Amino acid sequence: MNRLHILLSFAIVLLFAGASKPARAQIAIYAGYSGANVSGASSDWAYGPLFGIYKQTGYPLHTVNIGGDLRGSFITRNDFHYYTGAAGPRLAFKVPVLPLRPYIEGLIGVASYNSGSGGDTTTHFNYQVAGGLDLTIFPKVDWRIVDFDYSAVSGQNVNAKILTTGLVLRLW
Repeated sequence: MNRLHILLSFAIVLLFAGASKPARAQIAIYAGYSGANVSGASSDWAYGPLFGIYKQTGYPLHTVNIGGDLRGSFITRNDFHYYTGAAGPRLAFKVPVLPLRPYIEGLIGVASYNSGSGGDTTTHFNYQVAGGLDLTIFPKVDWRIVDFDYSAVSGQNVNAKILTTGLVLRLW
C-alpha cells in the first residue's frame, strides 16, 4: 500500500470518527493587509489587501476541521500589480485548551499581473499553498496572526511569497 492510500485512509477515519456527534458548519469572512516578496517583477516588494470567505465543518474529534476557502489578493506597488482569485480545500486544527487555530490550504485560480515596466497586463492559471495561525480574541472574532501564501503563475517566472495579518469574523 503506497503512502497516498495510507494518507487517504487516515483522513477518512478522522472525518468519520466524529460522526456520532453532529458537527456544526461554520462560515467566516476575513480581511487582512499583505506584504509580498515578488520575483519576476520590477518591484521586489508590493503591498495590498487580502479578502476571503471560508466554510468548514465543525470539529470532529474536537481537533480537525475540513472545509473550503475562496480568497482574493490585490498586491500593488508603483506601476506593478499582482491580483489573484483562488479557491480550494482547507484543513484546520483546534488546539486543545489554547485559543489557536492553525490551518493549511491548497488553492487554484487565476492571477492577473503587470510587470510594472510599461508591459501589458496578463492573466494566467495560478496555484497557491497557504498556511497560517488564527488566535481567538473574542467569541466570534479571531486575529489572523500570520498567513503565509506561496502564489505562483503557471508557465511564467512570476511568483509571490505573501505575508498577511488581519481579522476573521466567524458568522456561525
